Amino acid sequence: MIQYERTSEIKKWAEPLHVNVILLSENVELVALLKNIIPKIETFEKNLRIGRDIIEHRIEIHDYGSPWIELRVDVMSSCWKRTFPKMASMFQTLTSEFSGKHAPILQATERGFFMDDCLSAELQVDIHSIHHGNLLDPGTFCSHFTREIPERINRTKLKECIEVLSKLSSHDVHTPMYVDFEHDRNIFTVRFAVLDGYRNREMCNANNEKLVEGSMFTLKVRYTSLRRILVDTKVRHYETYVTRIYFHLNYPPEIRRFRQKVNSSRGIKVEIIGDRFRYYPETDHEKKDAINSAIMAINDSPVFCLQFTETMDDDLLYRLLSRLRARVGLPIEFANVQLSYFSVDNYVALPVRIIGCDYRRCAKTEENLQDNQLYQPVEPKVDKTWSEKFHSLSFGLEYLIAALLSRGAVVKDQLLRTVESRDYFLTHIIKSYEQDEAMTLEVLERLINMIDEMKNIPPLINAFNSIYNSIFGKKELLAEIHEKSADEGFQRVRKAIITPTRMLLVVPELLMGNRVLREFDESGDGALRIQFRDDDGTHLRRNNAGVYIIETTVHNCLRYGIYISNCHFVYLASSNSQMRDNGCYFFNDGNDGKVKKIRAKLGKFDCTNIPKLMSRMGQCFTQSKESDVILRRKKYNKTYDIIGGKDSCGEPFVFSDGVGKLSEDFAEQIAKDLGLVRCVPSCFQFRHRGLKGVLSVDPALRQRRLWAERNGLEDRHGKTDKVNDLDVLFRPSQDKFHAPRKEIIEIVKYSSPTPVCLNRPLINILDQVSDIQGFDVHSRVVHRIHSLLDRQLLHLSDSLMSESRCRERLAEFPRRINVQYLSVARGFTLTQEPFFHSLLIASVRFTLQKQLSKEQIQIPANLGRSMFGILDETGLLQYGQIFVQFTNNISLKTPSKAAAKTILKGRVLMTKNPSIVAGDVRVFEAVDLPELRHLVDVVVFPQHGPRPHTDEMAGSDLDGDEYSVIWDDQMLFDHNEEPMDFSKLARPPEDLGEDDVVREMRRFYVEYVKQDSIGAIANAFLVNSDIFGITSDVCISIAEKHSQSVDFPKTGRPPKPLLKDWGTREDGKIMPPERPEHWPDFMCKNHEPSYVSTRLVGQLFRRIRLVHDVLTITSASEEHSQVTVDFLLEYNGWESYEENAKSNLLVYSAHIKALMDNYGIQDEGQLFSGCISKIRNRISDRDTDDMSQFNTNFIIEQKLTNIFMSFRHSFFKEFGGFMSCTQPDDDFHNKDMIERRYCKCPTVEMKKKASAYYIVCYRRAVNASERLLSFAWIAWDVLAEIKKENCILTSQNILTVDPLYEHVSNVVTCFCDNNKEDYDETIGHLTEGASGLHAIKRYCRKYKGLDKLFYVLCKWGEHQQLFEGRLKREHLCLLLIQYGLGYISGENIRNYVFLEQTDEIPMENSDEIHDLNNLIGGVGKCFLRFLQYLSSRSFETMKIFNFMQPNLGYHSVLMRGQWFDLHQVAVKTFYRIVLTSRFDELSVFQRKQISARNSSLQSFIEAEPFTIELPEDLRSHDENLKNKMIRYSGVHHLYLRRLPDRKNRVMVSAFGTLESLHRLRDVLAVKPTSNMQADNKLRSDMMLRLVYERIQELP
Repeated sequence: MIQYERTSEIKKWAEPLHVNVILLSENVELVALLKNIIPKIETFEKNLRIGRDIIEHRIEIHDYGSPWIELRVDVMSSCWKRTFPKMASMFQTLTSEFSGKHAPILQATERGFFMDDCLSAELQVDIHSIHHGNLLDPGTFCSHFTREIPERINRTKLKECIEVLSKLSSHDVHTPMYVDFEHDRNIFTVRFAVLDGYRNREMCNANNEKLVEGSMFTLKVRYTSLRRILVDTKVRHYETYVTRIYFHLNYPPEIRRFRQKVNSSRGIKVEIIGDRFRYYPETDHEKKDAINSAIMAINDSPVFCLQFTETMDDDLLYRLLSRLRARVGLPIEFANVQLSYFSVDNYVALPVRIIGCDYRRCAKTEENLQDNQLYQPVEPKVDKTWSEKFHSLSFGLEYLIAALLSRGAVVKDQLLRTVESRDYFLTHIIKSYEQDEAMTLEVLERLINMIDEMKNIPPLINAFNSIYNSIFGKKELLAEIHEKSADEGFQRVRKAIITPTRMLLVVPELLMGNRVLREFDESGDGALRIQFRDDDGTHLRRNNAGVYIIETTVHNCLRYGIYISNCHFVYLASSNSQMRDNGCYFFNDGNDGKVKKIRAKLGKFDCTNIPKLMSRMGQCFTQSKESDVILRRKKYNKTYDIIGGKDSCGEPFVFSDGVGKLSEDFAEQIAKDLGLVRCVPSCFQFRHRGLKGVLSVDPALRQRRLWAERNGLEDRHGKTDKVNDLDVLFRPSQDKFHAPRKEIIEIVKYSSPTPVCLNRPLINILDQVSDIQGFDVHSRVVHRIHSLLDRQLLHLSDSLMSESRCRERLAEFPRRINVQYLSVARGFTLTQEPFFHSLLIASVRFTLQKQLSKEQIQIPANLGRSMFGILDETGLLQYGQIFVQFTNNISLKTPSKAAAKTILKGRVLMTKNPSIVAGDVRVFEAVDLPELRHLVDVVVFPQHGPRPHTDEMAGSDLDGDEYSVIWDDQMLFDHNEEPMDFSKLARPPEDLGEDDVVREMRRFYVEYVKQDSIGAIANAFLVNSDIFGITSDVCISIAEKHSQSVDFPKTGRPPKPLLKDWGTREDGKIMPPERPEHWPDFMCKNHEPSYVSTRLVGQLFRRIRLVHDVLTITSASEEHSQVTVDFLLEYNGWESYEENAKSNLLVYSAHIKALMDNYGIQDEGQLFSGCISKIRNRISDRDTDDMSQFNTNFIIEQKLTNIFMSFRHSFFKEFGGFMSCTQPDDDFHNKDMIERRYCKCPTVEMKKKASAYYIVCYRRAVNASERLLSFAWIAWDVLAEIKKENCILTSQNILTVDPLYEHVSNVVTCFCDNNKEDYDETIGHLTEGASGLHAIKRYCRKYKGLDKLFYVLCKWGEHQQLFEGRLKREHLCLLLIQYGLGYISGENIRNYVFLEQTDEIPMENSDEIHDLNNLIGGVGKCFLRFLQYLSSRSFETMKIFNFMQPNLGYHSVLMRGQWFDLHQVAVKTFYRIVLTSRFDELSVFQRKQISARNSSLQSFIEAEPFTIELPEDLRSHDENLKNKMIRYSGVHHLYLRRLPDRKNRVMVSAFGTLESLHRLRDVLAVKPTSNMQADNKLRSDMMLRLVYERIQELP
């Protein structure tokens, strides 16, 4: 604690905060010296006080890194704005003698240090130089690439630089190099000029048009890419000190080069273009031979350093760091850092040959080099001795060394700066490999993953040894895991990520195998999975990366491949899903052209249509499980396809497209092979030779075989005579190419009970089509979807209110703590327990955020399913009919034949994702046919009609498509809309030679990457349909492009790009741009102008956002709420373990916080629940790779489990060890899981220690700003026995069903007792006075406790200012009576009837009098259930409330809309109580509107900056508009910033209470009218002025 002599001064000082001083060394003398130095800082700053108790703890090896020391220091100041920069500066001054790895780091994490402003930007901040390099240790930065402004730059050159910048940036510039920090856009951009005018002069036109004599380079860094911020304020620069900020990045900055270019083709003489670049020159006169070195130096360097000029003062630095802390959420660190320069050209030779993508322009064009043998790659320096040594061992080892080096400067600076450091490490690796090959490879893989995940990279040799030692005892277990994975069909496959600047080699990942891997890469050394990504991990997009970058990245890599050692990996092919993900397979070509031979062995493909060829070849790469069941040639045949009708291109429709059939016997064999026990699915998605699609079970095949056996008929096994004894019948539509004969069948997927949910596109169709079909249909559909959302929100609130639901949800989280063991019988109520409550809150937040982004609304399992589509082989179904039978219990993923089933009858709604246009969602008649009752959990389509029903829905078929089937009669259309024509235009056949095929495959692949993504087109449709209607011309045009985009991989015909500008059709009709100019609020496009969508999608979004906003403000207030220690977990004698608990808590907390900081995880609840909102990781590709099972969440879960279990092992160590103290969980299916072991009979000493862990942790959390409560539950099983024992000893009632109700009941009673006088007056006014109501008096007399509910409701309404309009206190009380009687009720909520109608006032001692507190849950349950009803959609949409009934006698009605405010505040109050598990004056009686200037109750938050439009010609009014907005909304801070590159666009940054921010958003919200008959262009122009006019109307 901080000690003060003058206590009178404390009042004006802020609350104590803490900083951490980190020392990456265990030197005892240095630590002691630091402890002496730190208190001296306050002697130089009078406004600073430093605590005398400096807490030291050693952080043991975390993620195999080196241990470090962390000192926790309490500090206090009266003004951190003045004190914080000086404290950091003085810390650096006093520790300047520490250097290198001994340099201490001052780390500030708490918000209290920084200003609470929302400053939108700091523009044109002068910088002296920029550096790309690597932090070798906290005190040493190694720069590999530097550009600086020379100290003695002549005035002419300086003037030229400034002129170039001014002209190319389109605004006045006063410095030759500067940085713009745009906090509202979450980016900072460095800008500087390069005087390379001679290049532009070469491109001048014939008229010698005057061009700018130079270029402007920009380096853009997104805040999301930041991993660490380190500041050095003591950089010596001549006679003064300047500041450097080191930004540790996830990926390199985005470099662009802006220059003027003559472009006469567009009728423009000169235009400014800004192309993506891979590098920039260190000097104005670059050398061509230095380009490759520049690319490597810039993009291999993880740290980007800005050195500011002397104009950076303390005030500017404080503002900048405050905004970075707020926007990025990273700690701000300070240290003395020495900078040195090391050229990448001076690295010693590589031990393994690595040649990644050749980015050179000369490699881009196919025609330049017709023969690969003429191509010469850029060879790196390779040490021949080491190369040969590794090559003689194994490729697996070579690959991992190459993967290690592909991490760039973080590895190369340790290994390649000297020959000695390289040789020492490699010698150690080879020695280890010779002793144990498998272990060495496993350790290297973990070492590479460690480098990807850690900010501070320890010495690699130390990390290698630590990892080796940690897993040495698990050798057999690791081998067993690998063997088990292989048996299940998984294979380990290497992967390379190719970006425009780097090649990252990833350790082998576990994937479900495919045909090519199983047949041609048994060793695992042949295949290399490739993924093309932009540097930030997203897909390469034409509008961001540009054509040149895509071609020189994707095409060049496909053309020439990559080299690792002597292996040359070249393009082979890709699966269809892989291609959509911009991925493919490369294969080692060897010396004999192996890739060509593999393609030949895959089958014979039609080479006249390259896209179709690639699609067919992709079948061989589909992930599948190879079945051990043999499909002999004599046991299958091919039957006919069912065709009929023709599409618009004249091609016949194929009703049986993609579906065959298999016998029941063969289906049973496959099911048994898949381990499905007694389950036999009705449908299997498969691959066999050149065949693909689905096979449905057909009993007729078995019946035919039995009939043939009875009649003595045998197949002669001729090609046309196999009809009687067949396992499978394929169809011609399933035969895609000729493949070698094999008896293996591969299973991709099989039918099973699967839930279905609505999504935005489907909701949009349901909304607009029902609107087209009439008011009644629309009202019914909209009401039902709102009800389904109510149901989903109810489930969320139930998990926080109901103890049983809470436990069900907790059981779904990673199983580190057995929540079932912490049972109610043992005294635990987990809804009220702070740690477990935080897990539930994280789950709710995660669900709500997912809802906000996708609006996925679950359909109840008894009203909808997702199913494979198959064909009616009997021919009995007629056009418009379907057959559906489903398993009742959706949780049975492998249902047996005996499982309960239901056959649908009646009208059914159906669609197939992606659904876009009105006709994609259709209504069918479900019928029962006994001949089809063997089919379960599939939808059966007829083989009759003018057009297949599958084709009517988004042009789908039956080769594995899954359909959403919904039989909720409230969501049905009256009739079907006209389906869209999805005819595919066939690509003209091309006569290609064998050598031309691969070239055209490459070209097509590049064209595919260049196209607009399907998602972008779908979003454009959704937005335009929201504005102009789903049947508008612009939407029809986009829908056609969407269909073309979906078919592009097969047809090779790309859609035209989405139009960006307004246009005019031939008939004179004005067409809006297809790329939206304005975005609906539900798209959450904060950096684009938005409007309030009035359609159903927008309504649902705002309902979800309302609950999410309550969660946001609740979470902010929870940070300051107290944590209560459960006295029943106190065990006598716990004090003997108090010091042990404190020391372990500090170490544990450091581990957990390090893990959270490393991945940017916001709180402990998110970490332990796995419901993580945002993750900051290095190779973000993991999370965009659908094929990889090891995403970042999986890695975090593993690391957390390791930390938690290591401390759990440590707890039991002194009692004989974890294994001897615990036993397996017999109730769990996998008894071998060590995490599930528990201590059944803990000793007294164990109980003392567990109690100490709990009490120390929770008492610390009462005051700690960063709560970490999980430490208390390390010995959860021991705590369970403690509480059980204490409950018995104290006779504590442990049978509380729902503790929240009991808590609310107690608070209601106490509130009334504490306000007795006001209570009597209020109830008297309601029952006795002139306005008294006989009904209220009757019910108050009959039901004890009801009067208290009336009082609390009245006080709540007064505080929320609800009674200032038509709504009165009497209305609210009578509503409670009507609800309690069941007279009014809600859908999808559990209505609670707790009153009976009474028409007379009972006598005082009558038996008719009831006490509501005697009910289960008491008055608390009555109150919460009523609030839940008021917050429901059912209450909001009531048409009228008549207070005469039932026999209430109050002559008053409320009309629709007069209770809207009541509904809104009920939502906030209900969810605030549920989310906090608290009911007190603070949570309930928060005012609806509180002035931001004097609010001490509500927490201030920063709104996510958003964009509005204000007319450019009214720029001079901006300040006046801003002041009006502040006065009206009550926000604390507000900034308006016009974007220089976007006309009329203004970024809004605001800081205030949630209510004030809502008022601000409301006044700035554009609310256009849907389907107006006005001209579309006029409507768009009106939206521009709407915001301006609304603000002007404010007082």
